[in-house]
Formats: sequence, structure tokens, C-alpha cells
Amino acid sequence: MKTWKLRATVAAVIATTSVAAYAGDAAKGPNPKMSPQAQLIFNNPDGTEAVKGVKTLHDYIVDEKELFEFLFENHPIFKTYGPENRMLGTPHISDRGEEYLHTGNSEEYSGVVGRPSAVQYRLGSKSILDYPNKFVGPEKCGECHQVQYEKWKRSRHANTIRFPEHVVEAPNGDLNAGLYGTEASILPMGITEDAIYAVVGTPRTKYGFIDPYLVRGSYHIVDGLLKDGTGTLVAGGNQFSRVWAEWLTPEMAKKINKVIPDFPVDMAEHGKMGSNVWGMNSYGSTYKDKLLFQPASSYCEVCHTFKFDFQSDDEFFAALGNPEELRKHTIARGVSCEECHGAGAHLDGGVGKLQSNCERCHQRFDYKPQIATGPDAKPEDAFGVKMKGACPSCGTEGSQMFGSAHYDAGMRCTTCHDPHEVTDGNYLTGVTKTNQKMECGSCHEAQAEFHAQSQAHGESDCTSCHMPNMGSCEKFKSIQFPDHAGFDNVRASHVWNIDVHPNRKTLNPGEGQPRDGSGKDWTMAKDEDGYTYLDLMWSCARTSSSDRNVVNGKGCHSQFQSELDEGLHFQDQMEIYGEVMKWQEPVKETHAKVVKSIERIEQLLNVTRLSTSDKAQILMMVDKARDAVAKIETDGSWGVHSFDYSKRIIEDAWIYVQEAQAMLDAGDYVGE
Repeated sequence: MKTWKLRATVAAVIATTSVAAYAGDAAKGPNPKMSPQAQLIFNNPDGTEAVKGVKTLHDYIVDEKELFEFLFENHPIFKTYGPENRMLGTPHISDRGEEYLHTGNSEEYSGVVGRPSAVQYRLGSKSILDYPNKFVGPEKCGECHQVQYEKWKRSRHANTIRFPEHVVEAPNGDLNAGLYGTEASILPMGITEDAIYAVVGTPRTKYGFIDPYLVRGSYHIVDGLLKDGTGTLVAGGNQFSRVWAEWLTPEMAKKINKVIPDFPVDMAEHGKMGSNVWGMNSYGSTYKDKLLFQPASSYCEVCHTFKFDFQSDDEFFAALGNPEELRKHTIARGVSCEECHGAGAHLDGGVGKLQSNCERCHQRFDYKPQIATGPDAKPEDAFGVKMKGACPSCGTEGSQMFGSAHYDAGMRCTTCHDPHEVTDGNYLTGVTKTNQKMECGSCHEAQAEFHAQSQAHGESDCTSCHMPNMGSCEKFKSIQFPDHAGFDNVRASHVWNIDVHPNRKTLNPGEGQPRDGSGKDWTMAKDEDGYTYLDLMWSCARTSSSDRNVVNGKGCHSQFQSELDEGLHFQDQMEIYGEVMKWQEPVKETHAKVVKSIERIEQLLNVTRLSTSDKAQILMMVDKARDAVAKIETDGSWGVHSFDYSKRIIEDAWIYVQEAQAMLDAGDYVGE
């Protein structure tokens, strides 16, 4: 079937196919199946690898079939825990077919364009399933590129995947010990470090694990150990979340609940997102319910990358299930040199050229036709920011920027960031400060001048208001309350544009859906110019335990974190709008008077008889007033960046035009 009618065909397949992977009689054992999307490709392959030597999306999906056949036969879920009725939760198979051709509303877009299209993810140039490969590892690159290697080594990119011995923040090196003074540990119950391949995550956000079969750790073990195959395998309760464990304690939850009555105060109220330990959550799976069965090749390696030096598929499959053997053959961990520069890079025999860029991990879209509206709408306008529940997802920095005026002006990730050293400082910190090639003031000189004069915010920087933490690495709807600008926010937004409005919201659910976390089809709003924007709650009163500006800025104006006077704990957007109006209205009023006066003076100059010196003096004063007007307009904040400075500038301009007007009034009209 060369013409790929995905929308209609997939819908038909889904309608007739059970989505439960663990089907059949449990006493006879599991009957796992790959996704309907993958089955479609298997039945109608249209790849190019066999004829052109180039692996395209069909080839990429077909390439995973052998791995799943192996896992269905050998993974403990299907070999022991399931058949022996020692598993609580129904497995759901998530493969490349589902991830690339289902997520992000890919099916609808694929149906529109008539070809298989992955909306949410980009293909890596080489997968962990490709053997032999030409990877040499970052240490080889570092032999000649020492500066770039040293920068990279201390970044979070280099530590998206770590082996147990690399997790230096674990108490006494024990990954099962309570972390940060809590009961929650890096690894969940029944999962020990000798039974995993690697840990995913760093202290800023969360920790998960990849099991010895390179399957995402979406489960834990009760009354036994995974390494021994004992106990009961339980869906969920699998991921340490620092936000919940260290900051969003039961005490803080009660404080928030007084303001937001729907906010859960105990673990049971978090439902299927919770677990049996506060701070250990269910991510990718739902607690005691649905167990996501997803190999790293289907999802993890897209961004949390690693590579092996196996020379054949047989070597790779022989090592699966043996974490020590897998680690021994790991030639690269994390987002390393060759992920972007290609296997072997420019070395003799290497792939060479730039094989990937930031967008692979940081431009995750959702296809939403309803957001491409208006007479000038283009097809690409339908690509909005991927959401996790009611918040923008992690990895959407690029898709957020795609909807900005900055993007239209030509700005890209590397305009500001050095890709070798995105993180400035130690990756072990709880907050992130990025290393910048350029600061905001490099382009926005007027705004920087005004901000430098600010009495209220002079010690902050531009990102404090224009780049609040808004993105979520989880999908914990129970703690996502966008109208209150918190609480599951660990990634800086890349929107910049602040909408000064009393009630318009950045994040909005689909039509007819509730505004609490239970709503569906959330999107980021756009203004009249078609650009995404930040509402005042997110800019001024967000609540986040990992937002550098909030943590270092006395809690900003968060009603749950602020250390400022109580009157500066903003409870809603209207309150913030009122405060902003106190700054903007006087500046705007005086500005309007000055502009009107300049227009009148210019008209009167043509009909008034003046001495040369008087006219020169009037022109000089008008020029000074015009400069002040231009400066206020270029800044564009109307007093928010620095009220006192803005007020002084525009009031000086008002004095100039009044004096000029007085001199004109004393002159004679031409013709008298």
C-alpha cells in the first residue's frame, strides 16, 4: 500500500484490536502484541534502507520488531511475573510505531499529508539497535577537542544517563536509601542497583531507571527483588520526584490546600499518579493499574541517549538481561559529541557532518489544527507546544520559541547557547543556570538600560520575569493548576512575550473542558499577532521549587513561597494587573500628552514668527522630548522595567514641550 492512508486505516485497526498487551488466559501465559501502528507498518513496509541504504521512518519502526520478539520471550514481565500471576497491572506495549505515529496527534497530520509523519520526535542518526556502528565515544573526541570536551563533561547533557557508581548524591552510595532527608529513594522498592542498566535523571527534577533488558523502569517489586525474580511486580511507584519529596511535602500541600481546596493533601488523593511512598510517584504507568512496557529504543534514547560498541545483533541480544555486560560495552552515555556530529564525526571512516541538532530533543510539537486560525494561517501554524497534562512538556523549549517573534527574527537555540556547555555550573544543583553566549541586553539595549535603573527588580535579570519555569517533566495532573502558576514546573519557558491583561491565560484547555488539571487538549494561547505569550500569573507569581529566579529571589510574588511583605503575595491575575496599571497608567498618560504636544508644536512652528534663537531653543527641547518618547516606546514596558526611571524621563519630556509651547504662545502668527 504505497499511498499511506494512515488516519482511516489506523482508526480501523484500533477499533478491532485490543489495546491491552497482556491478553489471553493468564494461566497459559501472556499473549503480547505490538501496537496497531507498528503492525500497520509491518504489514505494508515502505522503507528505503534495502534499496537506497538510507533508513527512513518505516525502516526505523520495522527495525524494532526483532527486539520485541526477544523481550516477549525473555523479559521477566512476560516470562515469569505475568504467567505466574505475580503482577499487579496490565502491560501496555509502547513501541516506535506508537511513539512516532500516534503521539502528538501524528495520525491526523499523517492522514492530511498522505504519508507517515512523526510530529513529536526526531530520529537519531543511529540507534542502539544498529550494528555494527562507527561510534568511537566522547573520550576519543576529547583527545583533540579538549575545550569542548571539558565544557560538555560538566553539563547536564553528559549526565542524562548515569551508571549506579556515578550517582554521587546517593546517601553513602546507596540508591535505595532515603534522599534529601525523605523516605523516597532514587530506586523504587525491590529494584537494586545490580538489577538495572542505568539511572535516568539528575537532582534538578527526578530519577528513573532503565532495567537490565533496556526497558524503561515503569514498575517496582513488593516482597521481593527484581534481580531474584521474587515478589510481586507492581505497575507504577517507580520514579523519584524531587519536587514532591523535598519541597511539596504534606505540610506544604496542606498550606496550598487552604487556597486551592482541590489540591491533594495525602498520597491517596493523588490517585494513579501516586504510590506507597511520598515523593515516589507513578510515571509512565499508573499505580497498580496500567504498566507501560517500553524499551529504551522506543523512547528513552531519543533524548537520554547512550551507545554500545557491539559489532553484531547477536552480541547485543546476548548481553540483554546482564547489566554489567551492557555497561561494559557502553561507549557513550548522555547527549555526547557523536549524537550531533555523527558516528566517528570527521575522523577517517566516520559518518561526518552534523547529524542532529537541538530540535531533536527540544522541539516537541502537538498537531492541533484548531490553533491554525485566521485568513493568513499557514499549515505550520497548526504545530503547537506538546503538553503534559495542563503544562508544556519538557523538551518544548524549541516549539515554544517557534511561536515567538524571536523565532521570526531569526533566533535559534545556538544564538544564545553554546551546545557544548548549556549548563553553567554543576549538574548536581537543584536549579539550572544556563551558560549564555549572549545576554538579552545584547539585543535589547533600551530594555537593559531601563532595568538597570529599577529599584524593585534591579538585582534580578530578564529571565526572572520573561522566562519563568513553566514546563513539566511529568504528567502529574493532580498538582497542575495553571491558573495558580504552579506547582509541577521544572523547565524554563521560551516565550518571553508578556501579555499585560487582567484575565487572558497562557494555558487553556479544549473547548468545554474544565480549567483544573482534569481538562484535556490544553494549548498555549496566541495574541493578536499570532505569538504565544505569558500571562501575569506565570510572569510574576509562579510557584516552583526549581526555578532559579524564584529560589534566589525571595520567592518572587508566589503566595506560597514569597518572603516579601504579605501584600506582595499575589493571589490572582487581576491583582497583578492592578499593580502593573499603577506603573503603566501614569507613564502612558504623560506619554500621550507629550506626543500630542509635539504634534501641535510642529504645526505651530510653520505659522509662528520666531527669532532664530527662540526657534533653535524650541527645536532643541522638542528633540529632547522626542528622544524620551522614542526611548519609552522602544523599551515597551511603560514603566514596568523601571517605574521611577520611566516616570522621570517622560516627565522631563513634558517639561520640555510645555516650555516650548510657552515660547510659541509668546510669538506672533505669520501674516499678522
